[in-house]
Amino acid sequence: MASHRTRPVVREALPDDLPAIGEALRAYLSRTEEEKRAHGLSSSTGTDDALPERYRAEVEDPARALAGCRVLVAELEAAAGPGGRTSADGGEVTAGAIIGIAVLAPREGSLEIKRLWASPSVRGRGVGSALLDAAIEAAGPLPVTLTVWDWRERAIGLYRSRGFALVPGWDERPRLLCLRRSPAVGDPSPAAESPSAGSPSAGSAARITALPPIRPARPEDAAALTALHLDAWDEAYTGLIASEVLAARRADPESRAQRWRENIATTPNTVLVAEGTGERLLGFAIAGAGRDEPAGGLPERELMALYVRAEVYGTGLGHALLRAAIGDGPASLWVLEGNARAIRFYERQGFRFDGARKEDPVGAELRMVRGVG
Repeated sequence: MASHRTRPVVREALPDDLPAIGEALRAYLSRTEEEKRAHGLSSSTGTDDALPERYRAEVEDPARALAGCRVLVAELEAAAGPGGRTSADGGEVTAGAIIGIAVLAPREGSLEIKRLWASPSVRGRGVGSALLDAAIEAAGPLPVTLTVWDWRERAIGLYRSRGFALVPGWDERPRLLCLRRSPAVGDPSPAAESPSAGSPSAGSAARITALPPIRPARPEDAAALTALHLDAWDEAYTGLIASEVLAARRADPESRAQRWRENIATTPNTVLVAEGTGERLLGFAIAGAGRDEPAGGLPERELMALYVRAEVYGTGLGHALLRAAIGDGPASLWVLEGNARAIRFYERQGFRFDGARKEDPVGAELRMVRGVG
């Protein structure tokens, strides 16, 4: 009998994929816990209830747990076999069924692969490779980071084949390796010419996380950043800051753009932008070494600015920019007193007021910190 070989196709996840994504995460996390038990790193019993709380949330409510992440899924293209099924190692797989996922999230100026899983039933079909290549392509000019257990030699070999290298760890769990891929200038993604990397769905507005690309700012973004900054202030601070102050900010946009241009070219801080249509930007974030005296154990890193346009409030873009700028670690920030929307947002990200207050020409600012004490 002829063998019907099919190729994996990678696409953006859609809301209808959520149940399958939950099951894929269940399989991935259960397997991980089983391996950790075998290596003496977990005392769980092997049941779903034994999964750590942070993992169970991914299985039970992936839409909420993966908010701010980009999710890619792999499926097999239409099969030529009877009933639309194709043979695979260990059984048959229905063409179009999800047989792999990748979960991507911004992390301190890079794109982190949080989860990468391919069903054992399709091992050897290139599913993991297709997902990895699509993730690299999604990162664009950004580095790609990931963690992998040191016993997963096959996965490590795949990552090394795509240019990943071992770097100092940001996760201190024993036997967990941290890898990073820093693409060379002009380095095309392996997925750019690969038939396994499917195009994003035409209905991308309905995907689980239809977030715009986030990248480092460039000097040529200065005019667009000026327009974004002015608009974001009007949208966020009308009613909190005197209208004449907001109007005065628009008096000399060329000078503002020049300051942006100079700052982007010279600052040691992380400056990230979220792209919109054409040259229009939807958000930006700035982070760097804390500017306050490090008394009382203040975090070393500070989120200095975070703005998104009102049209993307509630989409997860603010969360994605925050994670890209400061990750999940300790940090501090200053927020305008009375800015209830921003305060609620930062509280959801784990920030709390520490009692510090300062007077600014536009109003009082309150300091919030995360990861201290």
